[in-house]
Amino acid sequence: MSVPYINYKQLEEFYTIKGTCELFEISKSELKAACETHNVQPRRNEIGVYGFVKYDICRLHNLLYYEGRNHDSDVREEDPWA
Repeated sequence: MSVPYINYKQLEEFYTIKGTCELFEISKSELKAACETHNVQPRRNEIGVYGFVKYDICRLHNLLYYEGRNHDSDVREEDPWA
């Protein structure tokens, strides 16, 4: 799964599940699977809407962003002893 780069400083404080799907450019089922894999669950805000606070968005995005990258080729390029 590949998610786009996001500038964390420009994030809102709360994103609904639908808003998170649009932000990460993934489907609702992909988001649900990612949340279960990384143990990040939606929370209910003060008006009763489920979604993710800024901290959880950053955490989940970081996990998904680096999960989607090919680490094997990066290690070879960055390690002068490889």
